[in-house]
Amino acid sequence: MSEFLLEAFQGVAQRDFPSRWSSDCMQHAQQDALFRLAALKQGRSRRLRERLNGQRPSRICLSANLGGFDCRVPGLEDLPVEVLEKGWFQASDPDLRRQRIQHLAGALVIVNNNDVGHDQGMAAYGDFYSRCEQAVFVAWDWDNHHWLELSSFLAAHCDVYAPAHQENLYLLSRYNPAIAGPVYCASVQWSRAFLADHLADLLIAERSDAPLGKHIPYAPFGFRNRVVTTLGQHYPSIGFSDRSFHVRTPEGRLAEWAGHKLHWIVPVLNDVPIRIFDALISGGIPVVPESLRLLAPVRDLPREHVVFYGPQDVVDPREVVARGLALFNAGGRDGIAARHRLALEGHHGDQRVRQMADAAADLFGLKV
Repeated sequence: MSEFLLEAFQGVAQRDFPSRWSSDCMQHAQQDALFRLAALKQGRSRRLRERLNGQRPSRICLSANLGGFDCRVPGLEDLPVEVLEKGWFQASDPDLRRQRIQHLAGALVIVNNNDVGHDQGMAAYGDFYSRCEQAVFVAWDWDNHHWLELSSFLAAHCDVYAPAHQENLYLLSRYNPAIAGPVYCASVQWSRAFLADHLADLLIAERSDAPLGKHIPYAPFGFRNRVVTTLGQHYPSIGFSDRSFHVRTPEGRLAEWAGHKLHWIVPVLNDVPIRIFDALISGGIPVVPESLRLLAPVRDLPREHVVFYGPQDVVDPREVVARGLALFNAGGRDGIAARHRLALEGHHGDQRVRQMADAAADLFGLKV
């Protein structure tokens, strides 16, 4: 076996690539411009701390992409939460921009990378952030594992940088030393109240034995796309979808998730995808790559609520599916309720906002 492993390793092209990549990254991080950026950001942080003077935020403002879960921050339920309309930071009228900057004074503003990284969004947001000197900006970056052009920009243009994944943290710390997290992705497409209203539906839903795994295709990730297409040869419920899912009603989306016992998860890279927690919160069992087994927060999931798969299981998924179905059927309605409660209490957007609010409070002396 050992000689086959050695042969397989030697078959990897460009085996010196990790060394070259690491060397380039370290060399990039030594430049004086990054030191100047860090000094300027420390100056802004000191001014913010003085201006806010230990007060409580006037409210929490979420960018448009974070508006789907009707945020109610644990322990801060009395603090107003406002969802900023799409394009808030891109307003071109100077008077309107000034009004919006004034409107955010004293607020804790949480932006998502998807509300910044489109069209001319980066430049417009960067200008807005630079001029907004009385609000704390937290950037919750869901794509720091692969969209580094945006991630580095976003880290430089926020007061607290909250990456959702464990990758590239040293590099990004050079653009902003105030890194909180990772603040992992969470279920954000349904509000806590909505889920409470539909818990009975989750418990009695007719669920298919075929695993659900509709993923949006991304051309740069050919390996991931091959995994999806290979699994789709066994289960048509695994495959590619378009973005029409996101314009469905919350009821329609929940019904699709609750229509399956198992949910096959194929990450873009080795990230912890949102769909793990959407599967749990809708009562299903996520089928997750072995490479995530020992990584937070997957390592802390009770093993009766998650199934893991490896490369050979992609070629023949029947054994993994059988194990998952056995776990689901053994748990019954109690298992559905337990998984729902596990995700709602520990992996809903509300908890992640609380985590980011605590990080901002620590850095700026805010009362939360």
